[in-house]
Amino acid sequence: MTQSPTQTKTKIRTRLSPQARHDQLLDTASCMVLDQGLQAFTMEGLAKLAGVSAPLVYNYFANRPALLQALLQREYRNFVDASNAAALEAKTFEDIVRISVTSNFDHQAPGNILPLLLSQPEIAHAINDQQDKHRRRSARFLVDMAATQYQLDQHQAQLVIHMSSGASIAAAELTAQAGLDRDETIELAVRYILSGIERIAGAKK
Repeated sequence: MTQSPTQTKTKIRTRLSPQARHDQLLDTASCMVLDQGLQAFTMEGLAKLAGVSAPLVYNYFANRPALLQALLQREYRNFVDASNAAALEAKTFEDIVRISVTSNFDHQAPGNILPLLLSQPEIAHAINDQQDKHRRRSARFLVDMAATQYQLDQHQAQLVIHMSSGASIAAAELTAQAGLDRDETIELAVRYILSGIERIAGAKK
């Protein structure tokens, strides 16, 4: 017996816009890298998981490095945007320090793809300029805040911020590696940094 057109189920494939497809491929690539690691990531594997043909993937990204660089640029842009948005909400120097420390912890957190991508020089170089610009802007802001808050000269403020940044990054890396309590360690890092700056500021008076 022949089915009528209304009885026949037709599977309709949704056609994504170029931007939506671009984002889908990057989202899928991010999941693949986190699940399988960078070494196991291939363009063909991405195509299979995304449910598209390999030629379509290559229409969007010329090769594997180009795709991973695009993913890094997107993720780093999101990271910077989130950090800037948080900084706008800060009301005190302690707020700024906590935001900066938390940002370092978020950067190193398990499940964050940024450290994986940045560990590969051939990928990381794609955001060298953006990183340098963001670091200089953040450092200037923190140095000016510290100088004003603690009556430090520019050289002293630069030194304490540089040391504080190193301590924050080291604490974030150790927390990620050893599985320490994130919130507790962030609070310890903030207290350590503020106490250190206050001690230095007091010693110069």
